[in-house]
Amino acid sequence: MEYQKSVLDERRADDRTDSVYTRAHARPRRSAPKATLLSFVWPGAGQWYLGQRVAAFIYALPPLLVVGALLALTRDGLESLAGRLFDPPVALTILVGLILLGLWRLLSMADAWSLGRRRERAFALGAGASDKGRAGASDKDRSGRGRLAAVVALAVIVVVVHAVPAALAFKFYEAGSAIFQPDGGVAALPTAEPAPTSSPVPGSTPGPAASPDPAVPSPPRTPIPTIPPDVTDDGLVNVLFVGTDSLPRRPADHRLADSITLASFDPAKGSIDMVSLPRNVSRFPQYWGGFYEGKINTLISSAQADPGSYPDGPMDTFVEQISYLVGVDIDYYATVDIPGFQRLVDAVGGIDVEVTEPIADPAFPLYLDVGRRHLDGATAMMYVRSRKGPGGSNERRSYRQQQVLLELRRKLSDPQMLPRLPEVLDAMASTVRTNLPAGRLGETLRLAQQASDAEISQVFLGPETYARELPGSETDLEYAVELRMEAVAAYSLELWGDASYYSDWAYYEELTIPSRAGSH
Repeated sequence: MEYQKSVLDERRADDRTDSVYTRAHARPRRSAPKATLLSFVWPGAGQWYLGQRVAAFIYALPPLLVVGALLALTRDGLESLAGRLFDPPVALTILVGLILLGLWRLLSMADAWSLGRRRERAFALGAGASDKGRAGASDKDRSGRGRLAAVVALAVIVVVVHAVPAALAFKFYEAGSAIFQPDGGVAALPTAEPAPTSSPVPGSTPGPAASPDPAVPSPPRTPIPTIPPDVTDDGLVNVLFVGTDSLPRRPADHRLADSITLASFDPAKGSIDMVSLPRNVSRFPQYWGGFYEGKINTLISSAQADPGSYPDGPMDTFVEQISYLVGVDIDYYATVDIPGFQRLVDAVGGIDVEVTEPIADPAFPLYLDVGRRHLDGATAMMYVRSRKGPGGSNERRSYRQQQVLLELRRKLSDPQMLPRLPEVLDAMASTVRTNLPAGRLGETLRLAQQASDAEISQVFLGPETYARELPGSETDLEYAVELRMEAVAAYSLELWGDASYYSDWAYYEELTIPSRAGSH
């Protein structure tokens, strides 16, 4: 009896082994590393390879949605995508999405490895019914560590592939949060509308321009119903670029507008007109009434030192004043900090400029011969600030500033800047401030791309055509000039036509008749 029972048990064990072997070989043999590799290529592909159709669909769907979202972001071109990346909410969403997608890929790979290993063990168990099968299992054990190392290497690649763009997305988030600020003090332009309180005193002026004194208030601002007048909007895009001098030698509350350039882009004509104002313009009519007797480059610091008299804020006051003088609506502004400008030029690998006249300025010192020259950040900063030496002047410096702006635009739109992108983003975050909504940057970049071959004109509203030098008998300021408002108005009308405020006769009279200018 015991012998028969033993034989029966052996037969049952053989039946179980045969059953396992049959189940293991009922489906094609599948490799766990191969399944993991397929899920590395695309989440869910390994599950599909192992016959897990539902799991494959679940793993594959989120990446498909992510790809669809990216295609939607690029539907208007790469410029649109670059612009959207500067929008902090978009950059943060992409950052989180990259991290979650990376974790999802790792989860899919781990699941494919686990399913594949279970399939291999089942196959090996069935194959173990024969000596040949056991010998094969022994060979697999010897290669197990190598296969696991390969899977770990794939996981590391996934981490790196997602960490690098995630870090770049974080750079965009930081840069966008710093650059696009609705209210950032001296370096940014508040977007709030003026909140006037009382009427100005006709003809009154702000405190001393060279050293703003909060104890000597400027006249409170009041709304001017006729300004700006109702003029034609013909699609012009006007951006004011202001270079602010915040070098360590200057107090924090005494930043000067070192360069003032208005870039006007006409999409219909495909042209760019760059208009620069001398930084030493003085005795000009204020848009809220009266005259400003200091130099225009001190207006920012005056408004910063006396916020009670300049409720619009430093940059808002400055931008509105430039708009008032040149007679055109300014859509956006961008400030570039002079010390940060040097870092930005270095970040893009330097710039190439055409020196049309030799420069020999012993003040820096700066010496450049005529011809094509490559400038690093330090040299470029001297190049845009030099105004002394033979042939040196504010006008020549103004043209060089416009030239450098155009060259920077060209470098920043060059695809070869991609490897330098993190460094460029860091430099921009510490240097540039703008009131341009981050969501409209893509549109602006497309306009800039359209303007890559645009006809460019450069004008300096300085002596003698558009301004006159003020003699010492008329002012205590050194090297001050006064705008010839009739000439400025004529140029504004010639350039912008019906879009110019000067096309309104009341506005024209307001600024061009000396007895009336600044008297409202």
